[in-house]
Amino acid sequence: MTTTFPQIGNKVVAKVIDKAGDCTIGMQKGDEFELSIHKCGDFCGYFYHNIFNWVAMLQFGGTFPMGDPDVMEWVCPNPQNQVKIQLTRIKS
Repeated sequence: MTTTFPQIGNKVVAKVIDKAGDCTIGMQKGDEFELSIHKCGDFCGYFYHNIFNWVAMLQFGGTFPMGDPDVMEWVCPNPQNQVKIQLTRIKS
C-alpha cells in the first residue's frame, strides 16, 4: 500500500545538526526528515512527540516571539543519547 500525505501549509524539515552518544534508532548528523502533522516517517517517535506542536506551528505559519521565525533547534529528550535537530520552515 502506498501512503500519500496531503500538502497542507508549509513544508517542515528536521535536520540532525549534532549528537552526543549513539542515537537509539541510528540517526546521524546530516540526516534530514520531512515532518508534518500527518507525517513523521523514519523520525524517532519519542522525539517527534516532544516537537509535534512546534512542527504544527511552523507548518501553519505561526511564529515564536524570539529568534528566526522559520528556524528552531531542539534536543532529543533522551538524556543519555541526545540528538540535536534544526527544524526549518520552507514556505509554500
